[in-house]
Amino acid sequence: MSELFNYDLAFSRNIGWVTDAEQQVLKRKRIAIAGLGGVGGEHLITLVRLGITKFNLSDFDEFGCENTNRQAGANVNTYSHKKLDTMVDMALAINPELEIKTFPDGINADNTDEFLKDVDCYVDSLDFFALEARRRVFKLCSEKGIPATTAAPIGMGTAYLNFLPGKMTFEEYFQFEEHTENEQYLKFFLGLTPAALQSAYLVEPTKLDLANKKGPSMPMGCKLAAGVAGAQVLKILLNRGDVLNVPWGLHFDAFQNKFKKTWRPGGNNNMLQKLAFKIAKKQLLTPQTEENKMPEYPLDTLAKKVLDHARWAPSGDNTQCWRFKLTGDNTFTVIANNTRDHVVYDSDGHSSHLAHGILIETIVIAASQFGHKAEYTSDLEDPDKLLFHFSLSPDESVVESPLVPYIQTRCVQRRAMGTQALSNREKAELSASIPEGYSVEWFESNDEKKAIAKLNFCNAKTRLTMKEAFYVHREIIEWKSQYSQTKIPEQALGVDYMTARMMQWMFKSWERVKFVNRYLMGTLPPRIVLDYIPSIKSCAHFAIKADKKPETIEDYIEAGRIVQRFWLTTAKLGLGFQPEQTPVIFSKYLNNGIKFTEQEDVIENARKGKAMFESIVSDSESVHFLGRLGRTQMPKSRSTRIDLNELIIED
Repeated sequence: MSELFNYDLAFSRNIGWVTDAEQQVLKRKRIAIAGLGGVGGEHLITLVRLGITKFNLSDFDEFGCENTNRQAGANVNTYSHKKLDTMVDMALAINPELEIKTFPDGINADNTDEFLKDVDCYVDSLDFFALEARRRVFKLCSEKGIPATTAAPIGMGTAYLNFLPGKMTFEEYFQFEEHTENEQYLKFFLGLTPAALQSAYLVEPTKLDLANKKGPSMPMGCKLAAGVAGAQVLKILLNRGDVLNVPWGLHFDAFQNKFKKTWRPGGNNNMLQKLAFKIAKKQLLTPQTEENKMPEYPLDTLAKKVLDHARWAPSGDNTQCWRFKLTGDNTFTVIANNTRDHVVYDSDGHSSHLAHGILIETIVIAASQFGHKAEYTSDLEDPDKLLFHFSLSPDESVVESPLVPYIQTRCVQRRAMGTQALSNREKAELSASIPEGYSVEWFESNDEKKAIAKLNFCNAKTRLTMKEAFYVHREIIEWKSQYSQTKIPEQALGVDYMTARMMQWMFKSWERVKFVNRYLMGTLPPRIVLDYIPSIKSCAHFAIKADKKPETIEDYIEAGRIVQRFWLTTAKLGLGFQPEQTPVIFSKYLNNGIKFTEQEDVIENARKGKAMFESIVSDSESVHFLGRLGRTQMPKSRSTRIDLNELIIED
């Protein structure tokens, strides 16, 4: 017993929100907590600091490195240590006068009754997938008249439910009977979070895999859950304040800045819950089978680790015009193809060559985080299948590039962005990413932005009235999706739901497009929404130029490397980025005599765009890349990438 500890002094700062008498009531109450991991450990520490001194605690597990992101007791000194022992020590270090009964084998059919003996309130902290034990504990709480609360960490928030004596029970609310184990997991999840506030920002949906008992977690959710549970326990034990019971619940999400009071009469038998169950069942309860699994390529070599980062390099319309062949632990070959046989924007293959350069630079940057230099030799004999043979070698002079963290977060923002001018510091850092032999020209004034808005408006007409472009657009959009591994998801386009439905209908046939364009002004709304307004609503437009006109494949590959450094730097600065390449592409076609369409009216409009482009950008033939920047949040929708397993080929 510590001579330094004095209960009344230790918890004196609680007084005011509770009275002295109420603090003495809390002191003598007993709480049962099942599970001392992510949320359970935080519950225990919170309730100990509230001044509660009696606990029944259970846990059979040990801390591991994978627990570090969220569990109160997880650190390098506690890995492989029992969670129960660790958390008891932490609690006693706060209040050495605690009375703790431990259940080191966890909760089972033989000890649940003893676990709940003399308990004033049960705080649920069992692992999400421990449904059998959870059902047993809640059933016994109901029979014994013990109030029970569950505050679940959901994303960056918490959803919580109370089950009070004599009211709707756990089983009556969740309705598990006659459902499979996986369906019970889904019902538990939907019952906990009927408001589903967290769903809007789940950026890696594949990580929520109920069928395989996997799910993401965050430290904020655990701490918020502990705070909420602590408030609920206080109200229950002191019999003051409004304590909701299911089917009422509450959900607060710190990321969404939202709070919802939920009401689901009948629990999971509610019609809204039944509909949610039907939809979610298809999305979340379809585990991979042996037939549809990709071959496994664990990241057990440096080559694979580097390529797993590099595959996030951008490419036109997310075509990912490359595949990888592993030739050793530190060596591999990039097989780089192009899309010129079916994509009008790549008729000369140079748009793909830019993408190849972007990939090469991404490989070099990715290798730097491992202290390795990435060097390559190229075989450009076949223009339709370029080969880049890479070797990775340790080099003490290589330091990790500051651009490494932005390889995966870098993306396209097609929507309107903030217009606050770029600072001198931002422009200096962006210009510094452009090496000797290249330069960046800025277009920042209102007049310049209007001029480029008109240019993009004009070029959009070329795109939207060209039959060859129709076949491209029809294939590159993944409708009604937030993410796409191989295309552009609908939600990333920057159009509203009804416009998207009209576009989807139009893209069924070229005849529909022609009809709408001719009689219903079909090009006007998308040109305004996707081209003109975003061009005005930006910080600046830019043109990346070479000192000499690009001609060879090597010229475009080198330019692609520079574009990627510039693009990643914009991501590092927190700026949104949108390519504006069609003026560059169509002007180049016209300058080089490349016939990209049979429609003379389209060619004439492209000539108009070329004249506008040349009047805005100095030495326009030296331009490799045109784009715009703006102040914006990360897009909620984006293209993702094909899994490395699929990008690696055997032959």
